[in-house]
Amino acid sequence: MAARSKLTVESLTKLGAKRLAEILMEEAGRNRQLKQAVHMALAAESGSAEVGHQIRKRLSQIGRSETFITSDKAKELATELERLRTAIVETIGAGNPKLAAGLLWQLIDLHASIFERLDDSSGRVGDLFRYACLDLGPLVKRAAIKPGELAPMVLQRIVDNGYGIYDGIVLALSEALGREGRRVLRQLLEERRQAHFVSEKRAAVRPGHFDHTLSGLLLALRDIADCESDVDAFIDTYEGFDLSNPAYATEIAQRLLRAGRPKEALLYLDQGAPNERNRHFKALEWSDVRIGVLDALGRKDDAQALRFSVFEQRLSAPHLKDYMKQLGAFDDVEAERPALDQVERHGNVHAALAFLINWPALDRAARVVDARIEEIDGDLYELLDPAASALEGKHPLAAVLLRRRLIDFTLQKARSTRYRHAARHVREIESQQSDIADYGRHESHVDYMTRLKRQHARKPAFWSLLAQ
Repeated sequence: MAARSKLTVESLTKLGAKRLAEILMEEAGRNRQLKQAVHMALAAESGSAEVGHQIRKRLSQIGRSETFITSDKAKELATELERLRTAIVETIGAGNPKLAAGLLWQLIDLHASIFERLDDSSGRVGDLFRYACLDLGPLVKRAAIKPGELAPMVLQRIVDNGYGIYDGIVLALSEALGREGRRVLRQLLEERRQAHFVSEKRAAVRPGHFDHTLSGLLLALRDIADCESDVDAFIDTYEGFDLSNPAYATEIAQRLLRAGRPKEALLYLDQGAPNERNRHFKALEWSDVRIGVLDALGRKDDAQALRFSVFEQRLSAPHLKDYMKQLGAFDDVEAERPALDQVERHGNVHAALAFLINWPALDRAARVVDARIEEIDGDLYELLDPAASALEGKHPLAAVLLRRRLIDFTLQKARSTRYRHAARHVREIESQQSDIADYGRHESHVDYMTRLKRQHARKPAFWSLLAQ
């Protein structure tokens, strides 16, 4: 029997252009995407204008469609849209950025009509549109669209942004807008903001009310303020807001800190401190900014105290590392010991184990496993499996105990999809028996396996996997 030919450039070239064209024609008749790709390649032979014509026609067809898009069709549509985006940005954009920018606007503007008939729970289509927004920046800049023309185009998208696709449009087009374009856009946004307050009586910022239009306008104004490093303009967008909200206070304080105004930043942080009333909302972000502010004010001891407090509350390794970095020579070693003692005693055994594995402090992690194995949840595969692998070299007993928890949970809950992993864990345990001289207070391997067979004898699927 003749050997099957491999598909290579060389072997296909031998078929000749005519035969390859015939095969391509035949397959294109059955494959719509391939047919479209062939049409696009042929159009490219005539130049970017013809490619643009083909793309504009296809985008119009997609926009007119009212058919519900199933999950299978969604994948196909996402693939086609990505191909169209690539052709616009790379093929047309290389020689005609103005045409490419117009087509990319048209593609992105399709998102609302597509989302109305598509379940994008995977986020794939939404991500594609957001990436296309990022592509707009370089294209529009090279197209040299006048700021006075570009600003109204951006405003239109900011106002008509029900799906949030244009949330980052100001930042994406910041360079293309330039200082003049951003000035014009800010003026347009302010005018729209004031008109909205007049026309929409409910637009006042108040608890329990979210005004989508106003939120979009303010987000864009904040992005412009950030682009211009205009802290006061940024703060102005929070007029009427409850600045005891830690999220708002942190956003403002962060900008003031960057602008070299730490005293003002501290006032906002004090006003918007996380507490029981606001359920400690955004407490970590607030603490990080406050640490920076305290450092900037020369209050090093206060900053250190806050770093250590965040570490204690959250078992945050970055905060402990930053705390130790501020200490003098040898002091960091002395500080590490009591800090890790606290970790071992922490009420959340899983947080403690994760911290000690990642620090790393494997001897301490092994002690936690040995002392608190009954507290460890065998359902946490993502934590226990890598932890066991990290411990098995120098602390084989701890690794065995963790794998037993995984096995026990899998069999007790009859999680058949995990039987394969449970069988692997048993083999891993067996491979380590020569490394363990004494099981101490824990079951020996023989006793453990005897119990396992007694309790789960009626799980043949697991035992057959183990026998393989």
